[in-house]
Amino acid sequence: MASRSDIIEQFILNTLAEAPFIELSRNDLAKFFDCAPSQINYVLNTRFTLNNGYVIESVRGGAGFIKVTKLSNTRNTLKNLLDICAQPLNVIEGNQILDNLLSRELISANENRMLKRAISTKALNNPLNMEEMLRANILKEIIIEVMKRS
Repeated sequence: MASRSDIIEQFILNTLAEAPFIELSRNDLAKFFDCAPSQINYVLNTRFTLNNGYVIESVRGGAGFIKVTKLSNTRNTLKNLLDICAQPLNVIEGNQILDNLLSRELISANENRMLKRAISTKALNNPLNMEEMLRANILKEIIIEVMKRS
């Protein structure tokens, strides 16, 4: 059985399939799904990140809304991912980037699996604790190579 977060995510994805962006009221969405607004925030903050190919804009207040935009331009998406790789990345963030590339068919499922192994904590374990910077550098080089192909 799908969790409430999965259902909220699917609702947003289905709505985004019909338009390049959507504007949602956090409170209205929470009422619709009979949950706290913080659950909506959780879904947005964990499943609709820049690493996953989405931009979230939020305006708070009485008439506040959330605008969710799926990055569709491959070149801009790759540029944004490249910018993200300027900072150290944990394994979850790295995997999100690889899954984003896979969902856009910029890498194959086999490449995705191999690259996830290459940036795993086990593969990057080192005595200087530079795992997150190494992961970011590896992903930066992968994205540069993907940019050359697209």
